[in-house]
Amino acid sequence: MDSTRKLLPEIEKLHLNQAALKHKHDEPDVLDTLLLRVVQYVCRSEAAFEGTLPYTEAECVQKIVSKLNGSAERLGVMFLERYNSLIKGIEQRGLRDLMANLMLCHLEEDATFAAKLNASINAIAVNRNRCTDYAVCILGQSEAECEANTEIVQNAIYCLIGVQGRYLLKDVNTGRFKIDATNGSSLIGPQAGMLLRLAELGYYHDRLDEYANALPGLDAIGAMRQAFITKLRQELNVYHGQVALLQQQLTNYKQQQADDQWLQQRAKAPTLLALICWYLKPLRRLQWLVKLAHACQFKKGGELATAIYEQLNTGDPLLDALGCEVLAACCTPLVRMISKWMLEGVIDDNYAEFFVQSLSDVGAERLWHDKFRLRLAMLPKFLTSELACKILKAGKSVNFLREVCVINEPLKGSEQLKQVLENNISCIFKCVPDSSWHAAIETCYTQASKDVLDVMLGPHKLLMHLKGMRRYLLLGQGDFVNIFIEMVKDELEKRGTDVLSHDLSVMLDAALRCINDDLEIFNHLDVVVKTPYSGDTGWDVISLQYIVCGPLATMLEPALPTYKELFKPLWRIKHMEFVLSSKIWKQQMCNAKALRALKHDISQSCYKLHLFSSEIMHFVHQMQYYVLFEVIECQWVQLQKQMEQAAALDDILEAHAQFLDKISIGCFVNSSSIMEQQLGLVYKAIIWLENWQCHFYESCFKELAARQRMQLGIDASECTGQFGITTEQRLERDQGCKLFEQSIVAASSELEQYAATYGKSVANFLLALNSSTDPNLQLLGTRLDFNEYYKKRNANLSKPLTFEHIRMSKCAGQDSSSNEQS
Repeated sequence: MDSTRKLLPEIEKLHLNQAALKHKHDEPDVLDTLLLRVVQYVCRSEAAFEGTLPYTEAECVQKIVSKLNGSAERLGVMFLERYNSLIKGIEQRGLRDLMANLMLCHLEEDATFAAKLNASINAIAVNRNRCTDYAVCILGQSEAECEANTEIVQNAIYCLIGVQGRYLLKDVNTGRFKIDATNGSSLIGPQAGMLLRLAELGYYHDRLDEYANALPGLDAIGAMRQAFITKLRQELNVYHGQVALLQQQLTNYKQQQADDQWLQQRAKAPTLLALICWYLKPLRRLQWLVKLAHACQFKKGGELATAIYEQLNTGDPLLDALGCEVLAACCTPLVRMISKWMLEGVIDDNYAEFFVQSLSDVGAERLWHDKFRLRLAMLPKFLTSELACKILKAGKSVNFLREVCVINEPLKGSEQLKQVLENNISCIFKCVPDSSWHAAIETCYTQASKDVLDVMLGPHKLLMHLKGMRRYLLLGQGDFVNIFIEMVKDELEKRGTDVLSHDLSVMLDAALRCINDDLEIFNHLDVVVKTPYSGDTGWDVISLQYIVCGPLATMLEPALPTYKELFKPLWRIKHMEFVLSSKIWKQQMCNAKALRALKHDISQSCYKLHLFSSEIMHFVHQMQYYVLFEVIECQWVQLQKQMEQAAALDDILEAHAQFLDKISIGCFVNSSSIMEQQLGLVYKAIIWLENWQCHFYESCFKELAARQRMQLGIDASECTGQFGITTEQRLERDQGCKLFEQSIVAASSELEQYAATYGKSVANFLLALNSSTDPNLQLLGTRLDFNEYYKKRNANLSKPLTFEHIRMSKCAGQDSSSNEQS
């Protein structure tokens, strides 16, 4: 009757296990007993069902029902109902026969039937090369088999941490585990398969351990790299803890078995199937970590963070969460470097892994523009270029205030900003930059930019100095320029080697005292004498410069060479204006009355001279007006508007750089070679006209003096009563007049030739202006040729400006210029 009472719980257990199978193994522990007792045998031994069993299913069921009904509880009907529910969906006749025989064997008290059933099953298994004693395996394990299974589980746990055992050995080439050829023969197929699957976890454990414990020198170094390695080691420690729990369960099971408590704790014994159910989650984590470690090999800094970031968004929530943890751990040193840089202006980067780089060989005078720059190779992918530039500028501003301005006050709210930056590390790689971390970056940038702007516009008067450079280096202060040229005109006419700078400095101070301006600006203005070349005059070697120091030098130092380049064309225009007004035109007006006696001889040449001079004066005046007013003055007004709207010092410096670039284009500095070349030819024509006019008037005054001497001779002879001159004197004078007339004709012809050359240069310059895409330059060409004088004399200027004509006009201009040079 004891066996009778055991049957219903067993049937109930089988029923529950069957239900668990139908519900997709929601409870893996419920399946362990069923797998090792019935399902393990049934599922892998389909051929065993083809053998002969002691009874058929119907006979077994009839015997079981009869035996149960013979008891006082009369449990046969209940058994039949549950059995029918149990075998639903089982179509294999052999499986049903086997299950019925096993139940009958469990209920039958006769040992003869059990031996017969066991012999029958073992005979079939031996014929199929199977292990023996399957009935005992299903109905109850022997002590030896329990020890064997425990040893297999122990080997499985060893392999989880990469340790070889009795059944699993490592392949020396691949590092993967394989079944030992000698001891593995005692394993059945499913056991070997599960061991190999579990050994896969050990393989990834070994790979991850190699990456996490690489020898120094075999991989990149750095704080971010060390943080990444530390995170890998933490993951390994967590994994080792989970394996230790499994080992503890197995150890407890062995101890309980040794204390004869196995029957009570049998359901809690560790099994291969339990390990298989457990290993899936660690396997995914280790596989992904190994893949990540391989992708990050030999990388450091921002490059390492980018490699980790690219492995995110796998679609697996578990792996994405793990990736965020690894990236956050890796970015901890990066965030600290950003915080220290933005709040203290210090780069704490011993391994060149920060994306802001400091150039040690750059001095303080170039600190703002060249000292710090982005190291693009170390810029993480999740940081945009705009955000990186703000980080760079914020730290640069703080460093500038401390190193150059010697202001050590911390940023407003720096402690709160530091807490936000360093306690919200995971926000740094968010897809949408709307977190508190990004807001703190924006706040640091705004505050640092405001502090620098207030210092430069306040105590250091940046705007005042920009105005001073515009007035004096760009010749915007007209009264000063005229006074200075008038004072140094004698020095300007000297050879370049004879000009002395200290003499010019005295004259500059005198010219500055004649105007009303801020005395502080005068202290920054100086005149320099450049190294003269052969043929240079004072006009070529004299130059003004604006001297700045301290924070102003740091800001304006890069712009000073541009001002130096712009001063040359502006000074040259002033030179041309001075030659035309103070020499050519003044000489013409002064000599017109003095040479009235030669009017009939030189009137035609003087007329051509006046026309040519007026033509050149019109060109120079229009050029000067265009450069000083339409280029410099208009751009200065635009610069003032931008400076009023500037929120940061970089906005002012950027607007100032654009101001200088546009002026360079308007002054033809580093512009089209055709424009610059033709403009140079025009200026050469002015210098040539000055020399030609000097020789012309010199010749005229010689002739005038000869005629006056002759007249004086005649007057003297009349006083003595001789009345007239001799024939020889008359012939000599006639010969002199003839030579003078010939020289006037030759000079007039030479003037016409140079006038024609000048006209061609101007026409080519106009072609270059009309071919430009800048509308201001096109309007300048219209103003220079307001009456279409050159257009009527040059057919290319009359053609419509299609692309072909623009191209041809350029070619024509180049040909003309090359001919002039030859």
